[in-house]
Amino acid sequence: MRLLLPRMVGGAKVLERLGEGGMAVVHRAEDPFHPGRQLAVKFLKAEASADSELAVRFLREGEVLKRLHHPNLVEVLDFGRAGSTPYILMELLPGGDVKGCFGEAPARFLRRLVPVTGALQTAHDAGVIHRDLKPSNLLFDAAGNLKVTDFGVCLWEGGEGTRVTRSQMVVGTLGYMAPEQHGDPRSVDGRCDVYALGAILFEFTTGRPYSQVQLPPAVVRPHFPPRLARIIMQSLAADPAKRIPSMDALGAEWADWLESAEAAGWGEQPLPGFAVQDREQETVSRLKRHKDEEPEDRLTPYLEGLRTGGVGTKRTAAEGLQKAVQPGDEAFLLSALGQASDGMRFAVCAALGAVGSPASLPALLDLLEDPYAQRESAEAASLIASRAGAPSLVLPALQEPGLGSTWRWLPRARLGDETWTAALVRDWTLLSAPLRIQALGAAELLPAPQRGTLKDRLRPVAERAGGQVQKLWEAL
Repeated sequence: MRLLLPRMVGGAKVLERLGEGGMAVVHRAEDPFHPGRQLAVKFLKAEASADSELAVRFLREGEVLKRLHHPNLVEVLDFGRAGSTPYILMELLPGGDVKGCFGEAPARFLRRLVPVTGALQTAHDAGVIHRDLKPSNLLFDAAGNLKVTDFGVCLWEGGEGTRVTRSQMVVGTLGYMAPEQHGDPRSVDGRCDVYALGAILFEFTTGRPYSQVQLPPAVVRPHFPPRLARIIMQSLAADPAKRIPSMDALGAEWADWLESAEAAGWGEQPLPGFAVQDREQETVSRLKRHKDEEPEDRLTPYLEGLRTGGVGTKRTAAEGLQKAVQPGDEAFLLSALGQASDGMRFAVCAALGAVGSPASLPALLDLLEDPYAQRESAEAASLIASRAGAPSLVLPALQEPGLGSTWRWLPRARLGDETWTAALVRDWTLLSAPLRIQALGAAELLPAPQRGTLKDRLRPVAERAGGQVQKLWEAL
C-alpha cells in the first residue's frame, strides 16, 4: 500500500526519504524558521496504521519522548496525525547506531555508554521502562553524543495509570531481553533495561553475544578484568533481585571502574581481529562527512576491506559499506558486484538492497544459487521489489514447492507469497519447534491482511503448542 505523505508536519517541511523499517519510513525535515536545525520525521506505514494497536504504540512513543528531557534521549518536537498517517517529528541523528563501534577498544566503548545510564534513569524516574534496548536503538548525533531512541514498546505509567501492552504479548528483542520479559511484560521494572545494557556491554567487550555463550567474560575472552566481569555478570543476573538495582547504580559502577587501577592498560586496544585505524575512528556518519564524494572514493575502502581482510575486518567493512551507500550509488555497486570475489558478494548485495532499483534485480536474482550470497541477494531483491510496489518482479524467482528453503522465508513473506502461507498451514505439523519459531518470525513481514488470515488459520495448533510458539503467534 503506497503511503501518501504530507508536505508539512508540525510546522516542518518534509524532504527526502532517509530510510525505512518494517513499520515506518523516515524522511529528512526542515524547520523554515530554523534552517540550520537537522530534523527527521517518522511516518507509520499505511499497512501498520490500519492496526489500531500499532498506531497507539507509535504515537505513544512521541508522547513519551516529548515529556522526557535529557541530553542523551532523542528529542521529539511534535507528534500526531497528518490526515490518517501517524507521525513523529524529532531531531535527526545522522551518526549511525552504536553497532558501528563493534570491535573498538572496550574502554572507549564503555565511556560512550556511560551517559546513556543517566538518560534511562530519567526515563525510569518518569515511570517509563524502555524494554527494547539494543544496539540499533542507540544512535549518535552530529556531535558524536550517544542517544537512546525507539520507545515504541516502552512500559509507561501514563497520566491515567494504564499499561497498554497485552499481558501475553512478548516485548523486546531476543538476545537483549531479561528473563522476566518472557513472562508478563507488564510486570517488569527498570532492571530489565539494566540487563539489556549488560548484554550490550558483554557483546562489545568480549566480541560474543551473551545469549549465545551464557558464560563469564573471562571464559570468552581470556584475561578479562575481574571487577568489570563482576559488574557485567551482576547486570545479567537472571533474578532481578540480584541484579544491579538501577541505572544510576550501574552508571556509577561503570564510571568508578573506568577510573580504577584495574582499567589502566586494559581495554584501550581493539578486540582481536580489528585494526586500530578501523576501530578508533569518529562515529559520526561518513555519509554526512563525505556526502560530496564520488561513490568510488567513498565506497572503495570498504570493498578493499572485504577483498583483503580477515573475518573481523570483513564484518566491519560490510557494516561500513551498508552505512556509507547513498541513493545514486547503484551503478557503481552493480559494477563492483560483477567483479566481486566470493567473500565480497554478500555485502555488495546487501548494499544494493538499501539503495537499488528494479534495474538491479537481474544481477541479484542471478545469485540465488550462489552459496556465498544467496541469502543476501534474496533479501535485497525482496526489499527492492517491496519499495517498488511490484512483488511480481521477484516472487516467481523466490518461490519453491511447499515451504522450500528456510533462507527464502523472510523475502517470500515480505512480498506476500500466498503459496508460502498456504504451505505453512499445510505442513505445520511437520516442522520442528525451532522451525515453527523461525516461520512465525518470517510471518511478521507479511502484509497485514495476510498476517491476520494466517493467524486465524494457525489458531488451533498454535494455542495447543504453548510457550514461545504461542507467544510469537499472538504477536502476529
